[in-house]
Amino acid sequence: MKVEKIFHLHNQTIFKYLYYLLNDETLAEDFTQETFVRYFNYQQSIKEGAQLAWLRSTARNLAYDHFRRKRLIQFVPFLQQHEKQSSPSPNEWLMQQDAKILYLAISKLKITYRDVIILRKIEGLSIEETCEVLGWNEGKVKNTLKRALVALKKQLGGEMDEEL
Repeated sequence: MKVEKIFHLHNQTIFKYLYYLLNDETLAEDFTQETFVRYFNYQQSIKEGAQLAWLRSTARNLAYDHFRRKRLIQFVPFLQQHEKQSSPSPNEWLMQQDAKILYLAISKLKITYRDVIILRKIEGLSIEETCEVLGWNEGKVKNTLKRALVALKKQLGGEMDEEL
């Protein structure tokens, strides 16, 4: 498949994933671009149908390298706090507050827990897709997600919808 087609199919997905991890639009844009540059350089060695998993793994590695370089393994909630909006209804306001509490709790989890929650629960990837991105087996994904949800529940004071 041509690089242009892969880019148009997946650039928003990769950008969004990086933005969730980094909470920095400029860095997410830069790393999205770098991800596709690397795809261009290695496209011959990537299996047909595995492009998105390869792109997510590469994006994840770029973000982790950034964290290591900065000695900053910290997840910052990715809510748009500076977004100008009209006054939300009481229901919308409560939902926004719940989301802030949830993302703050996620930010306090260890990075592997954050990653599996983002991929499985926020991005909605299947177990198989998550295995491909993280390079883990199915059992590790399931166990880590289970532990992550328990840790998240603990961060939230024991109050969490089982469905998340």
